[in-house]
Amino acid sequence: MEHANEGWHVPLGTRDETVARRTAETYQRQLTTQGWEKTGARVAREFTVAVFWLEAPLACTYTSLFTLPTASVAVAGGSRTQRLRLAVVESDVVFRRAIVHWLELIPGCTVSGYGSLTELADAPRRSAHVDVVLVDRDDTTVVPETLPARLKEGTTPLIYPFGLYASSDHIFQSFSGVDAGYLLRRRPLGQLLEPLDGAFASGRLLVDEAPRALRRYCQGLFSPAAGQIDASIRSALTQRERQILTCLQRGLHDKEIAAELGISPLTVHTHLKHIFEKLGAHTRTEAVVKYLEK
Repeated sequence: MEHANEGWHVPLGTRDETVARRTAETYQRQLTTQGWEKTGARVAREFTVAVFWLEAPLACTYTSLFTLPTASVAVAGGSRTQRLRLAVVESDVVFRRAIVHWLELIPGCTVSGYGSLTELADAPRRSAHVDVVLVDRDDTTVVPETLPARLKEGTTPLIYPFGLYASSDHIFQSFSGVDAGYLLRRRPLGQLLEPLDGAFASGRLLVDEAPRALRRYCQGLFSPAAGQIDASIRSALTQRERQILTCLQRGLHDKEIAAELGISPLTVHTHLKHIFEKLGAHTRTEAVVKYLEK
């Protein structure tokens, strides 16, 4: 749903097309009269959160969540048994509460939310003692460089920016001119923070070890063993599927791809479904990125 150049995917809570249409019309009227700030406080939205670990290459892990979660779900955290204390700095209260809620479901994580760096710095010492601070990269009121000087006594935490997006496609589209390349990796919620796992010792996060752990994590994705798996996935793509991926790289839409390859748009859609399944992708941009990484 879109309003004032801002669009989000909104779950309608039903498979009944008639009911869904009526619900969508109600939401749209609310948007028109009240805008996203008020409507978004009552209506759940799907959003993608991406945590940026490195700038060169640009490396992030991301997952898709919902605002206004109505129930807790079981989250598998892999082998994570370490204790990780997180602070989320986000001025939008709806997104802040949602992120805190979901991250707290990750085994071993304790999460607190703050509307600003000043609020974090002024918090009581015990509640402000954190290992990692996640700050919204698009929030102009947040200047990560000012955080260490404002913290009370204690170990200076690691600081990583995160982004909020309407879909994973928007992550790639929000960056350009990254000479060292991109590594955008979709992960289940329980593994969103796995790049930090290598920086733990005896259950405690070692701040000085984090940069090396992040590099090892990224390098491990391109190890010979990983390359063998990638090669098998790539070989599973048919010639037609590779042609369609090439068209996607050029930014062509379904009808344009169909015209260029001499097939119907429905056939293009079927091939795209197979491509997504083989590459483990959920969007066209993600499929292209994964194809280029193989």
